[in-house]
Amino acid sequence: MARTKRLEPHPRRLDVREGEAMIRITIPGRPVPKARPRLGVRGRTAYIYTPENTRAYEQLVGMCARAATPAPLQGPVEMQAFVYLRHGRRGDLDNYLKCLCDGLNGIAWRDDSQVVRIEAEIRRCKKANDQRVEIEIWEASK
Repeated sequence: MARTKRLEPHPRRLDVREGEAMIRITIPGRPVPKARPRLGVRGRTAYIYTPENTRAYEQLVGMCARAATPAPLQGPVEMQAFVYLRHGRRGDLDNYLKCLCDGLNGIAWRDDSQVVRIEAEIRRCKKANDQRVEIEIWEASK
């Protein structure tokens, strides 16, 4: 039987007061950056669509968030995200964040306009099975 690697815990946020609502979400698997909208043509009609792999990953983000979120947070929120990628994988951090925020819309918060601060970084892992995204979301201090 294979040994499973113990994942490192989320770093403790010192600026989050005790008793405040905090949501912790782990999205397993290789993170997918937000792809540019595509243009399709069917007959004489042109349409714009989101690529399938982006849409599928946004749905996975939403499914993981639903499992960890009792109800969408109200008011301004802050977010911390760690994107774990295997060595050799590349991608723009902002495109990963766009995909995450779109997947969290209506689940962790009502609308992504509520997000007032984001801390994010790409971290490297050795194995493809260790790729994931870890997110913490909390109400912003007033």
